[in-house]
Amino acid sequence: MDLAENRDGRDSLVRTVLAVALALVAFASLRKGKRLRGALAGVGALALGYAATGESTELAGSLDIETTHEEAELRCAVCGDPIRPGQSRGPNENNEIVHDDCR
Repeated sequence: MDLAENRDGRDSLVRTVLAVALALVAFASLRKGKRLRGALAGVGALALGYAATGESTELAGSLDIETTHEEAELRCAVCGDPIRPGQSRGPNENNEIVHDDCR
């Protein structure tokens, strides 16, 4: 069993226990007439219960939005060389980013 799998199992268990506890607090608060506290505890119980099911973590894991260094690198539109941090640059007449020397 992998450490990450074990941690995810414990996280899910803790979220479930907290969701049940918040649901009990919500129920008790609503019986005492404290509507705001009951509503907030109920919303918290729903949020933790949803997170405990694992659907929200599966969605976050399925979104692969990593960018490589090459994709994020800014290049001069005239010469094609990379523009390093700190180099002077600006837009040319076509609104493309270029070195100040290439302008």
